[in-house]
Amino acid sequence: MNLDRLTVVLDSLSLVFPPDWVRAALVLALLGTLVVIGLFNYLNHYTRKEYFRLWTMAWVYYAMFLLASIGLDRAPEDAFLTMVRRSCIGITALYMFFGSLEFAGVGRRKRELQLGVLMILMWSAVAAYQVQDHLWVTVPVFALLAIACFYTASLYGRFCPKYRGSVVLTTGFALWGLHLAVFPFTPLTPATMSAGYVTTALIALFIAMGMMVQVLEEAHQRNATLTVQVQETTEQSKHLQAEVGVREQRYRALFDTASDATFIVDMETVQIVEANQAANHLVGVQTDSLVGRSFSDLCPSVRVQTRNLVSAKKIFETLFSTATKMPVHRTDGTIIHCLGQGRVVQCDQRAAMQISFREVTDRSQLEQQLREAEKLSALGQLIASVAHELNNPLAVIAGYCQLLSKRPGLDERTRQDFTKVVQESERASKIVRNLLTFARPRDPEKVTVDFNQLISEVLAERAPEFQTNNIRVEKRFASQLPKTKADPAQMEQVINNLISNAIQAQPPTADHVGRIEVSTYEYGAYIRITVADAGPGIEPNVLCKIFEPFFSTRPPGQGTGLGLTICHAILEEHHGKVWVQSEVGKGSKFFAEVPIIPCSDDEDVETTPAPAADSAADPAASQYRLLIVDDEPGIAAVLRESLTSRGYLVDTAGSGTDALRFMATSRYDLIITDLRMPDMDGEKLYHAIKEQNAELANRIIFLTGDTISNAARSFLDWTGNRWFSKPFQVADLEKVVQNFLRQRAQLVSTVVR
Repeated sequence: MNLDRLTVVLDSLSLVFPPDWVRAALVLALLGTLVVIGLFNYLNHYTRKEYFRLWTMAWVYYAMFLLASIGLDRAPEDAFLTMVRRSCIGITALYMFFGSLEFAGVGRRKRELQLGVLMILMWSAVAAYQVQDHLWVTVPVFALLAIACFYTASLYGRFCPKYRGSVVLTTGFALWGLHLAVFPFTPLTPATMSAGYVTTALIALFIAMGMMVQVLEEAHQRNATLTVQVQETTEQSKHLQAEVGVREQRYRALFDTASDATFIVDMETVQIVEANQAANHLVGVQTDSLVGRSFSDLCPSVRVQTRNLVSAKKIFETLFSTATKMPVHRTDGTIIHCLGQGRVVQCDQRAAMQISFREVTDRSQLEQQLREAEKLSALGQLIASVAHELNNPLAVIAGYCQLLSKRPGLDERTRQDFTKVVQESERASKIVRNLLTFARPRDPEKVTVDFNQLISEVLAERAPEFQTNNIRVEKRFASQLPKTKADPAQMEQVINNLISNAIQAQPPTADHVGRIEVSTYEYGAYIRITVADAGPGIEPNVLCKIFEPFFSTRPPGQGTGLGLTICHAILEEHHGKVWVQSEVGKGSKFFAEVPIIPCSDDEDVETTPAPAADSAADPAASQYRLLIVDDEPGIAAVLRESLTSRGYLVDTAGSGTDALRFMATSRYDLIITDLRMPDMDGEKLYHAIKEQNAELANRIIFLTGDTISNAARSFLDWTGNRWFSKPFQVADLEKVVQNFLRQRAQLVSTVVR
């Protein structure tokens, strides 16, 4: 029955493809193959991709297979043509495989391809001359080529969702593979052979069409990508042009507003190309009237007799490389002496010299200012080196006084005397901190600040002082004053200094009520704070010196002369400013401005924290062991006595090395350590503890007399641990310790549950 059906199919094919059409079908298949070869060779030429070259060779060998088939049609028994036909199919399969592997990114060595070709040739030769079974020698090479086609189809199948050409290529290679797989098993009749070769031609043209669509789609995508890149480049170019314009404006603003007289002189013609406002003022002319004039008219010592730019450059550099005075002729005929500095620049594509002049009116005054600056620098270094040593004894004095004032049985007068000693210690510590701020200013740590609230807290703290000095305080705060970013500690210091000046400007008298008016309001992009007093005012000869360091009108022992200097430095760090208006007999008004930096409403506003711990002794204190690490025996003794009286078990160590030795034999619930110690300081001790027990490192409280140091501040902020600045309130430290241990006990209890 099956044989009858096959006979019917063959008869049908004989009607469609007459026997004499075999050669025409072969030619048609060859033409289709040549189209693919031309297309792939074109793509290989313009893309320089290896897989196109390999695929081109595969189709070339397939064309040779078709040519050999044409020859066999004339001489069916020719063994050489049979060998060529089969070897071409095998070599086509190898080149198709290697091209597909290259397309997949897993290319193989050429030596392997050459070895495979050699094996195919040898096998085909042996099969053609020794093996008579047609099916046995034909199926392997066609199967190999079919597998190569299926593999190529699978590779293009990955791109089907993205490219329609990939769908055509996947279908084409899959159909070609299926056609090659069944080709050896079809009956070798003229009709089937004609049908097979026509199918080959159609599939080849189908693959060529798919490849063209694929390439066009890829080109379209690349074109779209390039279009987007061009648009982005255009936008970047516009942005860069705008930025260049902004930078040009900034340069022009800096050039015009520079304090030094600046000239740009063409080195070839010695003509002034540009001059800023300070240069016009120095020479005594109107705006732009210097442009085009010879620089030699103003500075006769600058004479360039050569047109050689190298020689002219050497002349300019020789004149302006030394710090000697240079005479400059003003338009009114007067001669002034200036110090000049020059450097080579480009101006309108020409070599020019930018010359900056600074008038030297009094050289001795400059030298005196330099000596004063050197003295201040040396003083700053001295202050920075001894500040820690000053704070340590102050901490011991304040600590013992606080402990003694709490002893039972003391009379009230003695207790008040101890309190006065503590207050004076705090005053001395404040002076040290002011000196440190002056000697070694630190960068502000900006957080959200409500100035109305901050000033109110400062005024509330100083209320007893106002009452003692018989001073009435008037507050005029803006109701909608915006919040801003600032360092609250530094701003509090500024406000305190301004209020202290206002208080001391009005000596207390029984029949006279002093007055201080503090106001805040928004002034443009700034928050302006004013502190006005009803004092005698400031003399004009004093007014110009009040912001100078160590200048004070107070009697000896009542001021350091650093308050307003520190205010000026702090506000400059905040990009603000401070100034004063005063008339003799009408009081003084100090102004402080801070820029408004936008901040969200949900940010926490920095306020002065207040201890919220219970002052009663902890009944569970005896189960906690504390370690105090400080190279100052006095501070260690104060803390040991204080915490022992609260019921804690306390050990003391004189260095970080001793602390680690204690920790090797005992377990501690809390460690209090000084930050600056010889041998191993607090920072090294922290890192050593963190390596051994990271959880214990979080239970370290630091003490320091060097809080203004940027390095110390950065380390303390990085750890996130609590710290106290010496001298400190012993009661505050006790409360922090108590709160800390209670919170830890609650946490441990929660974890156990």
